[in-house]
Amino acid sequence: MHVILLTHEREATRPTNTGNIALKFAGEHCERIIWSRVNPAPALLDKLALPGTALLFPNDATNGQEAIGGQANEVKALPETLIILDATWQEARKMLRQSPYLKTARTYSLTETAKSEFTLRRNQIEGGLCTLECIIELFKKANMDVPAQCLQAEFQQFCE
Repeated sequence: MHVILLTHEREATRPTNTGNIALKFAGEHCERIIWSRVNPAPALLDKLALPGTALLFPNDATNGQEAIGGQANEVKALPETLIILDATWQEARKMLRQSPYLKTARTYSLTETAKSEFTLRRNQIEGGLCTLECIIELFKKANMDVPAQCLQAEFQQFCE
C-alpha cells in the first residue's frame, strides 16, 4: 500500500499536522504532494489515472461533507494507492470543490473505524479521523501491522 498526502499549502507547516508523523515514520509507504487548484502535479494526475488508485473520502454527505464521485466511482476493495486530503475538514471540502481532477476520482471510504482520538483542533466533523488515524486504519486493513503499530505509538505520544 502506498499513501499520497495531497497537502493544503497551509497544512504542511502547522504544528498539529499529523501527516508529518506519517512521512517521518512510514516514509517508504507515504509521500507528500502540495495541492494546487490550477496546476496539479503531473505525478498526481498520472496516479489518479491508474485503476489501483483512489481518493480517500467519506461516501456520504452527513455533517456538511460533500459526497464525491458517486456510487459508480466508489471502489470496495482496498486500492494499491490512496490519496488523502491532508488538511482541515473545511480546507478538504474546499480542495474538492475547486479541483475538477478530484471530483472525477475513484473513491474509497473507511467504514467502521474507532472514534477519533485527535483533540488538538476544533471543528472536527463527527466520525472524522485525522490524517494519521486514517493511515493507521488503512495500514491495518492492508495487514501492515508493524507500520500501523509504529504510527499508533507515535500518534499517542504526539497527542500527550
